[in-house]
Amino acid sequence: MKTRFVIPIAILIVASGAVLAQQQQPPPEYAGIKNFLRVNQQICTGGQPTMDDLAKLKVEGVKAIINLRQPAEYNAEEEAAKAKELGLRYFNIPVALDDLKDAQAEEFLKITADPQNRPLFIHCASANRVGGFWMIRRVLVDGWKMEDAEAEARKIGLRNPALVEFAHNYIERHAKKPR
Repeated sequence: MKTRFVIPIAILIVASGAVLAQQQQPPPEYAGIKNFLRVNQQICTGGQPTMDDLAKLKVEGVKAIINLRQPAEYNAEEEAAKAKELGLRYFNIPVALDDLKDAQAEEFLKITADPQNRPLFIHCASANRVGGFWMIRRVLVDGWKMEDAEAEARKIGLRNPALVEFAHNYIERHAKKPR
């Protein structure tokens, strides 16, 4: 009798894993954006978009772009001009992994807090920097546990140990102390 139930449960677990794997793949319309992820209805994250991707994001209702890349990494002027042409709000916070600054996290938190900037697409080259800064927001603004925020950040693209350390330190220094 027990054998009957084991097989359907195993099939369900395998099927659930397949569905999860499918959900983690970028939608076909954004297959060119490395690590593209719809975090929720208001936030999308990923790596560097093409100019066509910016236009698609605009059509889908995105109102603003946060770019965490340094201008020397790519053609920043072209991206900023295309965003302006499309009527998107455009923010560039140039983040260098070897020179992370509190001011960058503060600017990120300020921009992501403004409802006029939503829906929002946040990107860097691979979503590594996006994951680190999003982790900070999840803990300090959304009240998530550090572990949960870090797990989501890794799903977004966080990989760099120095960025993980920066995010942890920033959160610890800026978390509200209980009274």
